[in-house]
Amino acid sequence: MRLNAVILLLLMADSLSAQTIDSTAYKSYAFIRTDLNKISNDSASLSFLYEKLYQLEKTKQGRVNIAHIGDSHIQADILSGSIRQKLQLRFGNAGRGLIFPYRVAKSNEPTSYKTITNANWDSKRNVFFDKPLPIGVSGFTVDTKDSSAEINLLVKDQPGLGYSFTKFTLFHDRGQNNYDITICDDLNCERGKFRSIDKSNNPFVSELKFDKPIRQIYIRNSVEDTAVQKSTRIYGMLLENDSAGVLYNMIGVNGAEFRHYNMSKYFLQQFTYLNSDLIIISMGTNEGFYGGFDKDLFYKNIDTLITNIKNANPNVSILLTTPGDSFRKSRKGRVKNPDMQVAEQTMIKYCLDHNLAYWDLYSIMGGYGSMAKWYSAKLSAKDKVHFSGKGYQIQGDLFYRAFISGYEKYVSAKVKK
Repeated sequence: MRLNAVILLLLMADSLSAQTIDSTAYKSYAFIRTDLNKISNDSASLSFLYEKLYQLEKTKQGRVNIAHIGDSHIQADILSGSIRQKLQLRFGNAGRGLIFPYRVAKSNEPTSYKTITNANWDSKRNVFFDKPLPIGVSGFTVDTKDSSAEINLLVKDQPGLGYSFTKFTLFHDRGQNNYDITICDDLNCERGKFRSIDKSNNPFVSELKFDKPIRQIYIRNSVEDTAVQKSTRIYGMLLENDSAGVLYNMIGVNGAEFRHYNMSKYFLQQFTYLNSDLIIISMGTNEGFYGGFDKDLFYKNIDTLITNIKNANPNVSILLTTPGDSFRKSRKGRVKNPDMQVAEQTMIKYCLDHNLAYWDLYSIMGGYGSMAKWYSAKLSAKDKVHFSGKGYQIQGDLFYRAFISGYEKYVSAKVKK
């Protein structure tokens, strides 16, 4: 049964609901350490990236690919979405980037797009590493044996940015045992078909280009051989346009730790397709949440992920963000969590040991116990671990300002030479 037109009209009516971000909201909060807001250790580690951004801004040609990997702080895409918006408004918009149908997996989805399905899908996120489904580029996987299953995808514009796309890439299982997949537009016209037995240079990737920008598609199972074709398994979707600019890919998984990405079977193999120039990694909150934090193991897990990424992407720039301050559960209720400071210090040590850039959110927030002030100012959730929408937007703006400051220092020094 196909998704009905009434639902689609409702989706379209919701497509312009995004709010413009107040880029100066942080000034209202004296406890935020704006004097510490900088990208540290970036002069050498990010120089190649800064140069590529400079050439993009100067020539209005080319693309800079950024991937932001993280946990629940990233999955909602408020923090990363704020950074994406600001970078694309300055350097150009190359597309919405990597997305995942989180609603299909019965998880929270960013507001910049919406997915709906007519079928039941099995799902897994990388934190459940003992479950049978393998994990790929998004840290999530969905799978169905329903031959009539479809996913409706609608992409929404954001303030100042249009996210219609001219290229659609599907990360999925290929091979004779998988259903074919038909891609139809909002007028129910077939725009292309991914045949499971078609040859491809990448065993997980199918690509489709459109002759004009499109914002809504149906991803439908199609069966030619019922005796052989049994399922569809999807790892992610990539949305691009033909413009020069920044492509900002978000990979966020609720509850994720460094080790979960390390144990994801196809993550790195599929991740290399994104051809990242910069990888931002924002984790550490979950490792330090439950007590018994092992800083040596944490250091090792960071190193495993970074080493594997570097081996697969030798020229990529890497920037780590420290976890913010947070509270943890106790018999007395929510209490300050000293392990967050240890996690911050361990991450900074790793960056200094390996010449990586970092952004110290923990210190910028105000340090140990500062989450109480963020909570009192309604910038955090009740759990004093996550943040409110405004809290995440402020973080996104602070990161962008720190990043652009580093970039502009590079450009200023370059021009003076």
